[in-house]
Amino acid sequence: MSHPSAHGIIDKPSRWPLYIQAVFWRVLMGLGMYQHKLPAPHPLKPRFVKYIDTTLSAVPGRVRLVFYTPKDHKTPGNEGKKYPCIVNFHGGGFTMGTATDDCRWATAVCEQADTIVCSVDYRLAPEHPFPTALEDSADAVMWIWDHADELGIDADR
Repeated sequence: MSHPSAHGIIDKPSRWPLYIQAVFWRVLMGLGMYQHKLPAPHPLKPRFVKYIDTTLSAVPGRVRLVFYTPKDHKTPGNEGKKYPCIVNFHGGGFTMGTATDDCRWATAVCEQADTIVCSVDYRLAPEHPFPTALEDSADAVMWIWDHADELGIDADR
């Protein structure tokens, strides 16, 4: 049985080598990122996750948004406070990586700049060829803007 994301390339034999290479490098990167999170100080765990439907891409799908927030975000007595938001697009050349790869950076930003960090888990190539990742990223920014109030985000900052 193939990976669910591979359904689009099963009928395209010329893309199989790309898919095999991507899986190989993603496994190695996953092992490295696991080791990256082990030493102290431990990074924040995401406070919450949202899944949004894509609207710009020709191929429908869902994108995961991972939110890291300051410790006092939506705590009793602090419900009305709005925070600036930084939208993070992880590295990996649109072929590998996940939204949680930059968790140490997100932790530092949340703690030192008192801001919300939203990391976008856009769909990866070769299963979702260019420009899908860019379209997913634009969808994420528009969704965050539209839902700023409910997320506790100050859309003016």
